[in-house]
Amino acid sequence: MLDILVYLFEHFEELGANQGEPQETPQTITLDAEPLSETLMEAGFEREEIDEAFGWLAGLAGERYHAVAAPSAHAVRIYTDREYAHLGTDCLNYLWALEQQNAVPADLRELIIDRAMAMDDLTLEHFKIIVLMVLWSRNQAIDGLLVETLLDAANPVYN
Repeated sequence: MLDILVYLFEHFEELGANQGEPQETPQTITLDAEPLSETLMEAGFEREEIDEAFGWLAGLAGERYHAVAAPSAHAVRIYTDREYAHLGTDCLNYLWALEQQNAVPADLRELIIDRAMAMDDLTLEHFKIIVLMVLWSRNQAIDGLLVETLLDAANPVYN
């Protein structure tokens, strides 16, 4: 499934209108599943993987995630035992580092956590792809160095 997410980012970056320009009210990128599904099958992906990826992407629309209130930029996030066990120290430290660099705003942190919790067998490399997909789906300005860092398995910590 992650291969499909990376493929979508690399080949359909133009789906993010105003890419690189900060949005006052970020909009979610929507994908037309049927033609895109055919394109992915032609690229060699299996139908089951495609359906799983589209299900995961549907979660980016916020259907499952509804914040009670927008988190403050200076709020301290306390993780549940379940979140801590699933995300692990590496992913949580990585997310914290991104927040400290102002690469991930507090409201998107919550969506990143939600989407990471929806992924089985999470690794730091998977987590980096999730961060990239969440930022991309919300039309957030994504620094080229950040993209390189997120997709570079040899660079474990953003600093």
